[in-house]
This record gives sequence, structure tokens and C-alpha cells, in this order.
Amino acid sequence: MGHRSRGWRPELDEDGQLRDMDVSGWIRTEFRSAEFGDERLTGRLVQIGDELGSSPAESIPASCEDWPSTKATYRFCDNDRVEPNEILSAHKQEQRSRVAHLDELLIVSDTTELVFPRHPSKEGLGDIGNSETDLEGIKLHSSIGIHPQTHRMTGVIDQQALIEDQQASEKYDANGKKEPILLESEQDKWIRGDRQARDWLADEIRPLFIHDRGADAFAFYQEVIEEMDNAGFLVRANQNRRILTEDGDEGKLFDWSRDLAERGRKSIEIQQAGGREARTAKVSIATGTCQLRAPRNNPDQEGAVEVNVVRVDEVSDSDDPIQWVLLTTESVEQYDNVLTLIDYYGLRWRIEDWHKVLKSGCKIEERQLQTWERMEVLLSVYSVIAWKVLELRELARGDESVAPEILLSDAERAVLETKFPELHEQSGKAYAVHVAKLGGYLDRGSDPPPGWETMWKGLQKLRMWAEGYELGAE
Repeated sequence: MGHRSRGWRPELDEDGQLRDMDVSGWIRTEFRSAEFGDERLTGRLVQIGDELGSSPAESIPASCEDWPSTKATYRFCDNDRVEPNEILSAHKQEQRSRVAHLDELLIVSDTTELVFPRHPSKEGLGDIGNSETDLEGIKLHSSIGIHPQTHRMTGVIDQQALIEDQQASEKYDANGKKEPILLESEQDKWIRGDRQARDWLADEIRPLFIHDRGADAFAFYQEVIEEMDNAGFLVRANQNRRILTEDGDEGKLFDWSRDLAERGRKSIEIQQAGGREARTAKVSIATGTCQLRAPRNNPDQEGAVEVNVVRVDEVSDSDDPIQWVLLTTESVEQYDNVLTLIDYYGLRWRIEDWHKVLKSGCKIEERQLQTWERMEVLLSVYSVIAWKVLELRELARGDESVAPEILLSDAERAVLETKFPELHEQSGKAYAVHVAKLGGYLDRGSDPPPGWETMWKGLQKLRMWAEGYELGAE
């Protein structure tokens, strides 16, 4: 649809949910509680969310449509009162209502690189290259919430923009417009992010931290088990650690887990990543319990922590077979619980999808603000927008009972029903799938559900047609 008028406000139903699928309208509700000490700045943030959310892939001038709005956006990012953390705090406040009824929330964290090769003059960036490449940018470490039943992303919980000075061998959190925070080790980012999530959640909601191999650190396990009340973890092991078995024997984690008895098999969906193609993998599952011993090379760490282990080995033919050793605080006594844990670990890919949206859908690396302080403000806004763009994919995979009126405007439905007459009186999910068809989705029986890119392309095309429909009606 076209650009929103300045006085537009989102239309909510009796449960406080938005009736309109317009991403920009959804974004407004995420920013309305921001507190900068000036209500005009909050109003400007809401307006920026509206403008940038209406066309995330466009440049700032194209999204804002005129020079006064464009200039106001640049001035907002440069304002000393505008802290990126406050932008995310407003989003987190709205997120509270989405998780308030839960007993448990999955917290998924990961790191991605934001590279700015076209803007070598941008100030405040770090070194992210190697001996062969000279690149400037930042490493973005984020934590997101995942609903344990619906498997949908609830929003962004924590974000650390990590700047690395390779010559000084230092890494620090840029920390918005405040003083940078020096990180003592590579593992600090995981512990800091999880502490933020635990402190943010209500005491009665248990966080389950789900991390890839980068979080495999003895200090992390000790932190969660000994220092965090009502919290758990599920982490893929990266090191063949020293262990004590239940019988008190010494051993190595990978070697010991290889001999665990098989408890069953299942098929899991492996997402495309890098050079790996998406596929269905059949895996063997084994479980056990052991104690991880403190590493010998760190005199500050001692003792041992008890963990349960889920070993997953692919048995289907593959050039790159799946081999996971998952360490967890969760019970593995019941086989159904083990299968749930494997499904939970698979949800870790959701944050990689969000990274793709942030880079490809919102084109964050192509933004041309001159300092990282300004860019971090823009990053906070686009991080929330990327979450909502990713939600488009879930609409085509969701509940059949969702009404199309919740997903699309009158004009959008009218245009879609003209293109696809069979849609009349079908569910909102059917309408969402047909939006994906406009973006190139084939909807064959063997096809997986549509991805966010086809959903977004289809919605953009539908909005353009709907705008022409509304102009013709006028």
C-alpha cells in the first residue's frame, strides 16, 4: 500500500491485536513507549518506524518521500538524547505482553558480521577482516525470543554491537552513545546477553538459552547453573571436554557420547546455509548424563558441572552429515522430551533468518550514515522492522482460523480475489499463500512453505496493485 498519512493510527481489535497487515502500522506499536525525555522525539521515532517500515528495502530518502522527513530522520539519529537501547527497550516493553502468559521462553543468540565495504570513511568501525582482506564493520551479537509452542519469534531482547581493535587485541561493546564496554573474553557476549534476558523476564517465566558452538564455555555453564535462578540451557558442544561419567570414570565428551545406546530415530529438516542445501536428514538419537570438568588451562576455574547430553548423528547419505552433541540442563529421561529438545535446537536457525532479513530485506549494510553512533540508532529501528518482515513468512504457515481481514486491507483483498477468484471465503492462511504466489512461490504439493523473501516480494507487488486500485476508486 501507499505511504501512510501523518495522522494514521493502528486499528486494534478487542484483544489489542492489529487488524491491518501493514508492517509500518505494526512497527508503530513497538516504539510508542520510548522515553527520551522529550515526547517529540518519541513521536518522531513512531513516524520513522512508519516510514521505514512501509518500504524496508528502500533508501531513507525513498522511504521518507520528501526532504523534510528525510532530514528529520538523519537529525533523529544524530540527537544525543536518542539511545539505541531505549529504542529496543520500547520494543521489549511491547514484547512483554506477548510472553506474559508463558511459563517458559526460548532465548536464541547468535553473532553476525555487518560489513561496510562501500563506506570506508565511516567512523567508529572495527576490524573484521583477516590477513587476506581488509574489512571494516562490526560484529552484531543479538538475543531473540522464541515462543516454545508456536515457534514464532517474539522480538529482539538484547543487542551488542561489538567493535574489535585487532592491533590492540581488544573487543568492546559500542554501547550506543555512552562509554564503550570492554569485553574480557569472547564468551562475555553470551553471558551478558543471557543476563539481560533473565533480568528482563518476569521471575515466573523460565528462560531456556539455546546457543550454537560459540557459547560452549565452562564459565557459561557455571553461570547459568550456579548464578541464575530458574534458567536452563541447550548448547551444541564445540570441544571434546574432560568429563566424569555417572560411574565416576574419566573420559572425553565426544568419545564417550559416541558409545551411548541409541534411543530412537527421527527425520529433521536442515535449512540451506552457505554451500549447504536444504534437505531432510534421518538421524539416530542417544542420551546420557555426565559431569563437565573445569579446563586445565584456566586456574580461575575449578570443579565440575553436571549436564545431560543428547547426541544426534545422521544416518542418511550425505556429504556433510549432521553430528550434534547437545549439552543441556533439561531432563532426557522421557524420549518425548528429547525429541522436543532437538526441535528446540532446530529453532536456532530462526535467528539466522532474521539476520538475512536485516541484511537483505532491510539492507542495513547499505545505509550511509557517517558514524557508527548514528548507525546504531538506525540499526535498532531496522532490527525491529526485520522482526516484523520475518513475521510475514509465518502468516503463510500459521493457523487456518486467522481471518483474511486481519492480514490484508480491503483493497489488497479485492485485488487478490480478482487475481485468484477461488480465494473468496477462504482462510487468512490461504490469502497469505496467494500473496507468496505473487512473489514467485509455486505452491506445488512437494514444495515447503514459502519463505520470507517470496512473501515480501508478493506483498510489495500486491501493495502496488492495491494503491492503483484505490486511486482508480477515487
